[in-house]
Amino acid sequence: MKITKTLLLLGLLGSNVFAEDSNSAKHFGISALFGFGSELIIHKNFTNLSNFEKISYATIIGSTPGLIKELNDDKFSNEDLAFDIAGALTGALISNYLNNNTSIFISHNKEKEATKVNLAYNF
Repeated sequence: MKITKTLLLLGLLGSNVFAEDSNSAKHFGISALFGFGSELIIHKNFTNLSNFEKISYATIIGSTPGLIKELNDDKFSNEDLAFDIAGALTGALISNYLNNNTSIFISHNKEKEATKVNLAYNF
């Protein structure tokens, strides 16, 4: 049920984002990738942080490239920066949710020359 609600929320959020101009969608999408990647690295390397701290730091790191881009543009756009922050936050939230609820196990059997990949989801 959690995953259904999450996918529904992302679908609604995504449809609203893409209803705007394509530049805003690009800012949202790229920042979401940076937020996702940042939270993934923070989640694995800084286990002593709380989930709130992990998401907060990942959002800051994920929106930094957008801020740098806006500072270098001819005209600073608050709307683009808002989409950068929203995208980074969305990416960080998705990454944190997946990192807390999924596990991947890889095992190799030399005798059978086979590799097994298991994905576990905590309901």
